[in-house]
Formats: sequence, structure tokens, C-alpha cells
Amino acid sequence: MSPAQDLKKLSKFLEYVLARKPDEFGLMPDADGFVKIKTLLQALHEDHEWRHLREGHLKSLIAMERPAPVEIQEDRIRARNRAQLPSVTLPLQLPKLLYATVRQRAYPIVHDKGLRPGASPFLILSSDIDMAQRIGRRSDNEPILLTIQVAKAQAAGTRFQQYGEALFLADAILPDCLSGPPLPKEKALANPSKAPVQPKTPGSFFPDMTAADKPGAAPHQKPQRKEIDWKKDRRRARKEKQSRWG
Repeated sequence: MSPAQDLKKLSKFLEYVLARKPDEFGLMPDADGFVKIKTLLQALHEDHEWRHLREGHLKSLIAMERPAPVEIQEDRIRARNRAQLPSVTLPLQLPKLLYATVRQRAYPIVHDKGLRPGASPFLILSSDIDMAQRIGRRSDNEPILLTIQVAKAQAAGTRFQQYGEALFLADAILPDCLSGPPLPKEKALANPSKAPVQPKTPGSFFPDMTAADKPGAAPHQKPQRKEIDWKKDRRRARKEKQSRWG
């Protein structure tokens, strides 16, 4: 395929993604129809055919294609003709289950406090597990998959909307309406801490008071009672001998 044909193919593809079916790629444009260029490229790289695509290709398309199907403002991109862009609607029928993903480090907080929007004004959910995981992998290599009990969430006050055919939106999900894997357990310490050993002061001596009455005690220990009595008897006998012969 020639460079001109490649450019035309890219032009038509971007028009489909950004002007007609962004939900099919897990994309939710803002109120002005923009999506982040980084997010767009992450979504397109999930398709092997478009893994080579870079921001430079998008800028080349705008410079060479007349009229260009897209426009870029700073780090955002949108379709020029947005007449067929889906709108946010109230769903006629909701699925029993919806799915969302969170980053691993955020999961303990979500487990305790529930799901709330981050940078986006809405939580982006899907009725398809694969789509939810695709969206999650754009911010975490191994995101945590959460299952949302829709009826229970509605009863708790969650308001659901729909974007296109593939995406659903919510304002917040309480923790009781979510299910996911158990929280990771903290690793036990391999070597439990021991009481610190007090260093000996140079030149000082600390006697072992528990060994004072043991047989074979060290010289500094108190002599046994039998040894004291024997010495007294010996001194008494010596004095009596001296007085006798004195």
C-alpha cells in the first residue's frame, strides 16, 4: 500500500473512532468531543494493525490531508465532524452486572469506600469483562476487576447512564454493591524482631546473681557454707595447739 493509501486509510479509521463509535474502543470524549491523544493511542495500540501509530502520524495527517478529519489542541484530539457522535442517554434496560477496573494500589481504598470518579466526571463501566479490562490496562498492567450489582446499586441511589452501545456511566458505587478479589494479606516478617542486647560498659562488671549458690561457681562467687565451717574448725584447732604448747 502506498503512503497516500495509508494516509487515506488512517483518515477513515480515525473518523470512525472519534466521530462515530468511540465507545467501541472504550473511549469517552469530553463535552467538546476531545479525548487525550495518549488515551487514543493506547486504545488503538490494542489492535495489532495500529501498534505502529504515533502522535507524529496524527500530526502528519492533519498537515497533509485536506480537509483533515481531526484536529489537535495541545494534548487532545477530536473529530471535526461530530454530527454522528453518540450522546449520553438514560438506558432503556440495564444489565444485571456491570464491570469496572481499578489500579492495584487503589483497591484497598475502593474496597472500603467504594468507587468514585477520578479525573472524569463519571465512572466508566462496561457490560463486557474484556472491555473493562482493556480500559483498566491503560493505567495499570494488572488492574483489579470489580463486579457491580446493578439493581443493588440503583437501590442505594446510584444513577446509571449509557454512552453508545458499549459503555455505561455512573456517579458513584457504594462498597456493598461491589465484589472483587480478597484484599492482599500483609507479608509476615521473616525474622521477628528481638529485644536489643544492651552493650557492656567498658571496664565494668555485671555479676550473674543466679549462679551464686551453684557448685563450681566462679572465684568471685560467694563460698559455700561447708567450706566456711571447715576453715573455722581448722583455725580453732591451731589456736588450741598454740595455747597448749605455749
